Amino acid sequence: MTRAIHKLVISAAILLSISAISAMAFASSGGEGGGSVWPGFLIQVLNFAVILGVIVWFGRKPIKEFFAGRTEAISKGIADAREAREFAEKALSEIQQKLDTSDQEIEKMVKAARKAGERERDHLISEGERLSSRIMEQAKAGIDFELKQASEGLKAEAAEYALKIAEASIGRKLDAGEQNKLLEDAISRLEDRA
Repeated sequence: MTRAIHKLVISAAILLSISAISAMAFASSGGEGGGSVWPGFLIQVLNFAVILGVIVWFGRKPIKEFFAGRTEAISKGIADAREAREFAEKALSEIQQKLDTSDQEIEKMVKAARKAGERERDHLISEGERLSSRIMEQAKAGIDFELKQASEGLKAEAAEYALKIAEASIGRKLDAGEQNKLLEDAISRLEDRA
């Protein structure tokens, strides 16, 4: 293509030189005046036609190659643009598909997190209920133990008091065997009442 442009430039330079020489020849002709304008005009038209003919003759192949190359470059540019557009549309489609997929994945993750939170909440509630029932059982066992100790303490106190009353009514001191017998009788009576 540069060779064609080079030929075109040389042809144009030659034509300009020829036209400049013919213009100088025309200008140096006599200034006789009074003549018709048509011969000068016809010479200029003929000069232009010759120059145009030379340009067309020498420049037709380079001009044809230039425009063919230009047409080919434009066609290639259009094809490249079409390919780039198709590639961009394909990439856009893939990105849109990934966005749709990621939206679905996000929704699945939210649902899974919600379910996990509900399971954890249910687990914590059941664990709290279990701990609450264990605390209640321990409190009940502690209360039962305290009641049993208080009951035994009251029984011992009552037995001791009964023994003192019995000693006072009998008026004498009982020996250890009699005390144990009276104590057991008093305890059994208290147990029957309770």
